[in-house]
Amino acid sequence: MPRYRRYFSDGQTVFLTLTTAKRRPWLSHEGVKEHLLDALRAARRLYPFKHHGHVLLHDHLHLLLSPQVGVEIPSIMGSFKRAAIARLSNPSNEVGERAWQRRYYDHLIRDEQDFSRHLDYLHYNPVKHGLVLCAADWIWSSFSAWQALGVYTHDWGTREPENIYNMIE
Repeated sequence: MPRYRRYFSDGQTVFLTLTTAKRRPWLSHEGVKEHLLDALRAARRLYPFKHHGHVLLHDHLHLLLSPQVGVEIPSIMGSFKRAAIARLSNPSNEVGERAWQRRYYDHLIRDEQDFSRHLDYLHYNPVKHGLVLCAADWIWSSFSAWQALGVYTHDWGTREPENIYNMIE
């Protein structure tokens, strides 16, 4: 089995994608998304980070965060996954099955333009996956918080923003 090395700098902003095992849509079950947000808050209490954005879909989620100096991304992710499972009863609906894929995707944010592009990507994701027609209609994201700051208009995200063309999930 290959050893994956992740290189993070203290406090560097990172975009993360976590996927359910075998892409099972167990995140769509009643009440699960509330539990995931609680698990994210629990992880933040143990491993402090600035939470810039999130979107919770049916079989994966995206996070945009900046850990405090000295806090490691793998610690945050491990804590989040454990807290999520602890709050749920058999999320995979199959005894003995994993709930999450073992690994997660990470991308280190390089600059303000890269931050903006990834923030747009995660907020547009529910539209991309056909869950809503407009990003504002998906309540399981940080879109409304950014909209309140004046970053997005109410009708933003009805079409794919040009700055996220060809991004990989």
